[in-house]
Amino acid sequence: MLRFSAEESDFDRRNPFASREVSNPFGALAYAKDPYVKAPALAAPPPAAWLYGANLVGSGDRAQASGVEVSVATMTGAVDVTRIGIFTATDALTFIATGSHSWAHTFTTGGVTTDGSIPSTSGTLSYLNGGFSTDFTALASWTRNTSSVALVAPADGSSMAYTWNGQYRFDFPYTVWIEPTVGLTYSESYTANFGTKAGDSTEFHGGLRVGFEADLLGFKIQPSISGQYYRIVDASGAGAVGGAVPVAAGMIGTNGLRGSAKVNVLWTPQLSSYLEVHGSSINVPNPLLPGVGGLGTSIAGSQAGLRYTW
Repeated sequence: MLRFSAEESDFDRRNPFASREVSNPFGALAYAKDPYVKAPALAAPPPAAWLYGANLVGSGDRAQASGVEVSVATMTGAVDVTRIGIFTATDALTFIATGSHSWAHTFTTGGVTTDGSIPSTSGTLSYLNGGFSTDFTALASWTRNTSSVALVAPADGSSMAYTWNGQYRFDFPYTVWIEPTVGLTYSESYTANFGTKAGDSTEFHGGLRVGFEADLLGFKIQPSISGQYYRIVDASGAGAVGGAVPVAAGMIGTNGLRGSAKVNVLWTPQLSSYLEVHGSSINVPNPLLPGVGGLGTSIAGSQAGLRYTW
């Protein structure tokens, strides 16, 4: 199926959490996997304080490849707990628990359709200290498929994915910031309910986020854009590109681009919302850059979320 995927540095301006974009049902959370949409800014609390957050996110995406179209709708809920003051008075450690469900519809040339139901769960641990932040996420998902063809029962599956990201945010005058990021994702695919392992893959990714903060009509807005390059550096069996698109052992070198544009609005010190559009490109085999030869898959979508903190 598909998979989707979030932002900020001084703790008084950002939740120390990052997420992912198109490629896993969790990416919809927008701040738990990739460095592409972190939670909204918060006022700096006193040292050794606790912060709590509740999040609700919805997303829709569509992928196209040769003779195949896939549409995915995802709903995600998450809660997070942050402890400020771990080794210093200003660093912070955050844990996020996430639950998600995706509904996928696949249409192939000839009129054959397949529907997939994909529940997922993940846990993320993130550490923030000044401009530096790092996070680790473990994700599990289950896929149940049905087909429009009589007497055809598509195989169900399951998967695990482990992602590490590291980033550093540089702040500039006029509230402008730039944040380079780098990370790795290791994915494993299994038969139904984690039965027999079918394959695995290792992805390297790196990119950059740029944004700023401004006041508009009495509210704070935080626009940002991001771009990321990724490459499958190892694969065996029926692995997965970011836990989504099948990759055989001979497809090492599969690469792609991801990008997003997001606007976060702080309505009150506790309540915020965001709207994001994103897209990605996957190519097999390995041209120097996606979109130049090879078998390609393009993915585009949007997501919106609400966050409340206390």
